[in-house]
Amino acid sequence: MKTDLRTKVYDFWIRYRFLLTAFVLPALIMWMIYIAMEVYPFGTSSVLVLDLNGQYVYFFEDLRKKVLEGGSFLYTWTRSMGGEFMGIFAYYLASPFSFLIALFPENHITEGLLLIILLKTGSMGASMAYYLNESRPTKKLNILIFSTCYALSSYAVVMANNTMWIDNLILLPLVALGIERLITKKQFKLFVFSLSMALLTSFYIGYMTCIFVAIYFFYYYLAHDNHSENNFWLEENHFAKSLMRIAVYSAIAVSIAAIIIYPAYTSLQFGKSTFSTTHYTFTQRFDFLDFTAKLFPGSYDTVRPEGLPFVYCGVITLILLPMYFVTSRIRWQERMMSGVILAVFLICFNVNAIDIVWHGFQKPNWLNYRYSFMLIFLMLVMAYKAFSYLEYANYKNVVFVCGSLAVILMFIQKQDYEWVGDFRCVWLSLLCVAVFGVALWFVYSGKFKGRATAIVAILVCIELFTSGLLNTIGLDKDVVISSRNSYNNYMQKVRPLVDWVKNYEENHDGDKFFRMEKNFHRKTNDPMTLGFNGISNSTSTLNKSVIKMLHRYGYASKSHWTKYLGGTPVADSLIGIKYVISNGKTENQVLRELFYDAEHDYYVYENPYALSLAFAANAKAAELEITDYESPLELMNALTAAITGADDTALFSRIELISTDYKNIDTGFTSKHRKYSKKNEGSPATIEYTVSVPGGKPIYMSIPTDYPRECNLKVDGVSKGTCLGNETDRVIYLGIFDADCEIKVTLELKDEPIYIMTGQHYFFSFDSDLFKSIYNRLAGGNMDITHFDDTHIKGKVTVPDGNTLLYTSIVYDEGWHVTVDGEAKELIKTNDSLLAVDITPGEHTVTFTYLPKCYTVGSKISIAGLVAFAGAVVIDEIRKRRELKLWAAQNNIF
Repeated sequence: MKTDLRTKVYDFWIRYRFLLTAFVLPALIMWMIYIAMEVYPFGTSSVLVLDLNGQYVYFFEDLRKKVLEGGSFLYTWTRSMGGEFMGIFAYYLASPFSFLIALFPENHITEGLLLIILLKTGSMGASMAYYLNESRPTKKLNILIFSTCYALSSYAVVMANNTMWIDNLILLPLVALGIERLITKKQFKLFVFSLSMALLTSFYIGYMTCIFVAIYFFYYYLAHDNHSENNFWLEENHFAKSLMRIAVYSAIAVSIAAIIIYPAYTSLQFGKSTFSTTHYTFTQRFDFLDFTAKLFPGSYDTVRPEGLPFVYCGVITLILLPMYFVTSRIRWQERMMSGVILAVFLICFNVNAIDIVWHGFQKPNWLNYRYSFMLIFLMLVMAYKAFSYLEYANYKNVVFVCGSLAVILMFIQKQDYEWVGDFRCVWLSLLCVAVFGVALWFVYSGKFKGRATAIVAILVCIELFTSGLLNTIGLDKDVVISSRNSYNNYMQKVRPLVDWVKNYEENHDGDKFFRMEKNFHRKTNDPMTLGFNGISNSTSTLNKSVIKMLHRYGYASKSHWTKYLGGTPVADSLIGIKYVISNGKTENQVLRELFYDAEHDYYVYENPYALSLAFAANAKAAELEITDYESPLELMNALTAAITGADDTALFSRIELISTDYKNIDTGFTSKHRKYSKKNEGSPATIEYTVSVPGGKPIYMSIPTDYPRECNLKVDGVSKGTCLGNETDRVIYLGIFDADCEIKVTLELKDEPIYIMTGQHYFFSFDSDLFKSIYNRLAGGNMDITHFDDTHIKGKVTVPDGNTLLYTSIVYDEGWHVTVDGEAKELIKTNDSLLAVDITPGEHTVTFTYLPKCYTVGSKISIAGLVAFAGAVVIDEIRKRRELKLWAAQNNIF
């Protein structure tokens, strides 16, 4: 038995050892590209760029903490006020490669990401090599040439930072092979495995892979429509039965992936589906010549919204692709259908409405044509087949193709594309065309035999390295690749302060749960890396209700992100921000200084009035509609009054606006807003408010607008930064003035007009003493948390007479289940986004448990899918044995 096993292992190694080369070769070239870019340890750079720098690295940090320190994959408190984690996991982290990050210490997280990228690059090469060897076997060196082209295509190199997409590049060849086996031999195991993994590792790109399955099925069947090629068992009604099989096994694969898909779908209902307005117009996205230019090396344009598809996969592919269509050894049906499928993808790219359908019915926010790797796969398969039949071709056709490519390049050069450099793209491409034209002659002629193919392989590797390096340099110039120190140094400065706060809280018998924030940021997801419960966050799996609520509270919050900028002591206390790390001394009269980091000039402050995660409130708090208030400061008054049961509370008082003066300003009106624009573009344009302010009180400004446009802000001629912009569309603290006086607040327009909502008051004073009195009283109804983990909270609360609502700063989610003294309570939504339950006066034990229905239902569907798959395997084994016996009997084989 052991001998048989050893023999099988040895046979497998002999047969597939070239896969190791197919893995190592592109991974090594990719590493050489990063070395040339001076990525650590060969320099100070890193792989952090675009969203990997702004979002994903923080998610990986959170994943690392959950794996090493324990934590739920269902919920996280480090995103804006807390929220489900399955959406983030499904969208960004579900790849098995992601868990390798746990092997790296926190100060080497960037090296963990580098390793993951290199492993995925190698896996793409190995996967493509396996496909070519199984589907269209020829010489192993031929396979290595085109598998390496796939792994180092422009899409694979430029999009490597979108780590969650790359798994589908690994799996696409296996999905294609699975379709072919399902059609030709009724074998379904590889198809179900690869498609379910495509959906499990990235449901978003996996959705696109499902579309590919439908297209590729018809392509492959019609391209090989004869009994010898696609109907090994000589089955009757083969097309209908094959179609039925692809549908059934696709459904099983989707079912297996339901544990990811269903929670992800539920997560998207919190806001991604309304992230942007989609216009299904049948308009052309680009000119065909623009697309053609992207097929050549060094043709990086941009990853911004105007970017074209990344479809480069080697000059050898451009030479051999036309040869595929004129090679008589390849059946005409296959060549015709290949032309059709290439045209289908080109149409999908170029027609806006179809492209939007591919992207999940949402226009991409940057990084267009996210499925263009599928066209790369198809082109490489065709070029590979042409290369395999090169000895039967007419070399004159190769010469003609090379000449045509040279003419096209000259024509492209004449267009003066900003992103097509003369030497970087045109001359490099001409050189490659000439060199490969000659190299292919040696292969065609049979001279030097295998050495000619080896020379081609070496030339391809040199070209791929050069093109990959140029693409990476282009990416750096376009969006800037961050240095390793820009991430690590920041975290190393701030992490000790976060740890200091946690130790302080623990040593002073603090709460089991508390929130903290900081008024300076590297990126919005800092809380995930630093491991504290904050409100700053940025993710595509956003919760739109929380984002809107925090904006109405006066914080910088919109689109898909929130950031702790702006706000007020009232808002901070209501959502339980107990500690604030500041990059300078604050004038905030509410905060109490705890610690000063003299080395970095950081201060740690405590908010002694921060309320618990849950506290007793008046029932009026559930009736308040926050959308009735445009001013965050007016809302804070109303919300405090509702929570306390008062008719009115003047924490923020309007202060007198004496006059408004305009300089070089034109005015107009649009939808509840007054528009201010420059009369003379060459002269300064200002709006100057003269305001009478009381002495000794903090003064705040809140200018509501639905159309953020940044302008400069000055108070008495002293710059206060900007306002009304993306991050400055929020409450702004103007200062404390020693005595009653008049101040001048000046808005200075930049290039764009600004829009200010009419009928609102913009300037308020804050009564700190009244605030302390009210919130000290509210603290008497705080819930004392006796147990806390990500999905289970338990505490005791004493509810004063007159209060019948347990108000929380927990984000409303139907996955929460609340009991009071063991009795299940119906969830109430407050502030359009927070959770509350009814409660009676007196002492109570309250329990919060998070277990979303989407997870339990998704798990059950996945189990059902696995059972169906296992059943199909058993039935298939029985069928194969029966058919084998029948075949043996028919052929008199005993």
